[in-house]
Amino acid sequence: MTAPDEVADPQPGPAGSPPRPASRLERLRRLGTFQTIREVPSYRWYLLTVAGNMSAMQMQMIARGILTYQLTGSYAALGLIELANTLPRLVFALTGGVVADRSNRRTITQVGQTFNALIAGALAVLLFMDLLTFAHLVIGSVLAGISNSFSLPARQAMIPQIVGIGRLSNALGLNASMMSVLRLSAPAVAAAVIAFAGASWAFLLMALLYLFSTVVLFRVHMLPDAETGTTRRPRSAHRGNALADIAEALQYIVRSPVLRMLLVVDMFLGMLMFPYQRLLPGFVSDVLAETEAAIAVGLLLTFTGVGALIGALAVASIPNRHRGKLVIGSVTLFSLGLLAFSASDVLLVSCGIVLVMGVGQTGRQALNNILIQSNVSNEYRGRVSSVMLFEDGIESLGIFAIAMLATVVGAPIALAVTAVLMLILAGTMWFAMPSYRRLD
Repeated sequence: MTAPDEVADPQPGPAGSPPRPASRLERLRRLGTFQTIREVPSYRWYLLTVAGNMSAMQMQMIARGILTYQLTGSYAALGLIELANTLPRLVFALTGGVVADRSNRRTITQVGQTFNALIAGALAVLLFMDLLTFAHLVIGSVLAGISNSFSLPARQAMIPQIVGIGRLSNALGLNASMMSVLRLSAPAVAAAVIAFAGASWAFLLMALLYLFSTVVLFRVHMLPDAETGTTRRPRSAHRGNALADIAEALQYIVRSPVLRMLLVVDMFLGMLMFPYQRLLPGFVSDVLAETEAAIAVGLLLTFTGVGALIGALAVASIPNRHRGKLVIGSVTLFSLGLLAFSASDVLLVSCGIVLVMGVGQTGRQALNNILIQSNVSNEYRGRVSSVMLFEDGIESLGIFAIAMLATVVGAPIALAVTAVLMLILAGTMWFAMPSYRRLD
């Protein structure tokens, strides 16, 4: 990737004339932000499937939250629905990583997406028939959590097989950036659909997005092993015990101090950063009550998505330097924004605040994922991706704890406490973890 300070180099002009400045288009091409998209057709199709799948997943999360709070009026119920979705990963995620390293990753992803489409479709039917209950939402969350335990590690581990080793860093940056943008912007679409058409149509849209992603994935083709750096495991190893494969991956992580540090920090940051979005339906209903809840949630998430887009493009453009410092800076930016958000009771002011938070959250997620994936051998990529998914289940315990705190003291104080804890963690990363600060 070309460093930003090289972008402004003058371009040669006609003989005898002074060099002409690089045009805006030339500077963008030399920056290399979208290099892999331009050069690898299969990666373009892959990003399209990511857009469909992640949009549906993130829409479902916010739709479940809105419906849960409408049905129960309880922050504890919001925490419980998050547990129902992520705790299955504690049981199945590591096994999903083994399956991803042993089997056809595209097929595993397609099966999981089809199952998710059936779940969303079933919930849509219940909503159309006016039969949906909180219990249905819990069951759907559990089933989706099981499905994602297998499909998400397989999807993440596909990237080196699509783009090869030379383009891996840029591809990971673009993928992480897109996922971060969708994680923050797709829920805004769900909230808007719920507000203007109803939750039943939102779930139907999710089912169609899952199916769209499954079909488009047929256009994604894998490179030969020699171009991807993938080492095929001996055929006998595929007949081994899944527990042995999991233990092998965990030993690999333990032997890698950098990877171990990145995964542990990622888990604690996830515990503190995700509650904001999960508690948003209740926060809006209680603090910003002058606006209809679904509309206010959609507006806030739209501004968050704008900030996420800014952060995503910045991450995809920066050179491979100072990423550790940038992660810490992103955490600090998000934390200060969350502290201000917890004190605001004016919707327009909150919209400006969450735009800044979107930049910080996307920067943290994308950069941390790039650092993790850049420090993993391809042989272990599926299982390490499953460890990250396993951490999501652990993170849900923190989300549930903050939801319970919000039940007792209110969402504004709970979010303020979360912001302070993140600032403490950012300070620890800077002053007490110099190896993290020096990561490139």
